[in-house]
Amino acid sequence: MENIFKSQLSALRQKKHLSQELLAQKLFVSRQSISKWENGESEPNIDKLISISEIFSVNLDFLLAGHTHGDALILELKNLKKSFKNPVLKNVNLSIYGRDRIALLGSNGSGKTTIVNTILGNIIPDKGSVVKHFNAQDDLSVMTQENCLIASLKVREQIALSLKIYDAYSKINIDDLLKKFRLTEQSEVIVDQLSGGQKRRLALLLTLIKPSKLLILDEPTVGMDLESIDLFWDYLDHVGGSVVTITHDFNQIDNYFTRVVLLKDGVIKSDESVANIHSNNQTIEHWYRLMNQ
Repeated sequence: MENIFKSQLSALRQKKHLSQELLAQKLFVSRQSISKWENGESEPNIDKLISISEIFSVNLDFLLAGHTHGDALILELKNLKKSFKNPVLKNVNLSIYGRDRIALLGSNGSGKTTIVNTILGNIIPDKGSVVKHFNAQDDLSVMTQENCLIASLKVREQIALSLKIYDAYSKINIDDLLKKFRLTEQSEVIVDQLSGGQKRRLALLLTLIKPSKLLILDEPTVGMDLESIDLFWDYLDHVGGSVVTITHDFNQIDNYFTRVVLLKDGVIKSDESVANIHSNNQTIEHWYRLMNQ
């Protein structure tokens, strides 16, 4: 493992523009540990290896041996067209693969949420199709712009209800989740009395209770305070499966996404890898401003 892993880790870290210090913070280890791993002086344990694979969205086989298997196609949008009073989606084609990290960008009204609702089945396209290569009931999770919470429940009760729905209820689960999402002090607070940031953290917690093959996040950081935003990006580094995120928050997205899809004038104007954007000495925000003129 030593020779391959140390070079893979260094290459992945540089490709994602992560310093040793920042990667160490994400893994809760010292910077010296990262340095020793990259120099081949020591090796991480299996838990840290799994966390590293999640942060860089690669398989363990690739991380340890350089083997690539090609992540499976999980969803296809084929020639989608949808009009309301005016055409919103004119001819949208998109393929999503396992472990993709996609930022879906576009101006307000460009049709991003319409795409999400079409994937969910809430909107029927006028033409075209959505092909899911997975069981949507079991393997699709969504965090909408609006918090889907029960205002009269206590925070602990809201979490317990969701855990029971997914047959995962236990006191340990609830306490663990409260701690991870920094809601322990609010466990007995009525949901309606939470701050905006606390409600978004709770909504994110409920969305991530169920492991999924595809996670869709629609403007997840809207209404979050800075502490909640930092927690959001840190936690998403450890989410398995594919993630599609609609966002206008350019603060940290360069460290998270692998693909950027730009929706403009009812079509996908560009579908670009983040690595290519960075290779041209551009941030995602700079690239977006140029492409969306």
